[in-house]
Amino acid sequence: MAVDLGDARSGFRHSEIVLFINEEVLSNGGCPDFYLTFCSRPWNEIEDKLLSIIADPQVPRAVKRACTWSALALSVRVAARQREQQAHRVRRLQEQVEERETAAWALASQLQRLRKERDMLVSQLRRMREDLQQTLDDREALRRQLLQAEKQSREVVPESRPQRLGYDVWPLNADERNKVLAEMRQRRKDADFQRESTQIPLTTAPGTSCEAEEAPAPSV
Repeated sequence: MAVDLGDARSGFRHSEIVLFINEEVLSNGGCPDFYLTFCSRPWNEIEDKLLSIIADPQVPRAVKRACTWSALALSVRVAARQREQQAHRVRRLQEQVEERETAAWALASQLQRLRKERDMLVSQLRRMREDLQQTLDDREALRRQLLQAEKQSREVVPESRPQRLGYDVWPLNADERNKVLAEMRQRRKDADFQRESTQIPLTTAPGTSCEAEEAPAPSV
């Protein structure tokens, strides 16, 4: 028997067809060797072998017919194998498509998360920029106030005081100002001391006034 009735890979769904092919193979003097030899081979090898048998004039016609029936059964088997392989490829492609879709959803979710993080960073950067600008504005305002205060302090100090001390320009350095003020205080103390010294009254020596009063007037 060329084709096994219990072979699910034969490609035949009806046992009557399998029985008819087996009868044709056996009635023409064939054997299951051709079918069993090429049952796992590709169709091009089966066709080449069948061509070599048919083209050989020494092969009896009945054997050629038996090999042709076996080749017909093998073609059905090859077609079934190709359908199975094609179905396997389709399933594999479907699995790959599902994997790609899953990866695409994951990437979309990750992209959405990254966009949210980017928006948060942009918002934080905007707030930091606003805070920095506010700090710069405050610094500029304080600088103007400081300049105004220094200008007012220079206007309050009389111009004659540094000139009397021998300074043409009032020093802006704190140490120099303190030194100038110390010299001014010292000179003021010296001036006050000299003024008090000049205002002390001269005292009369003891006994001088009495002697002047008791001296008799000269006689004429």
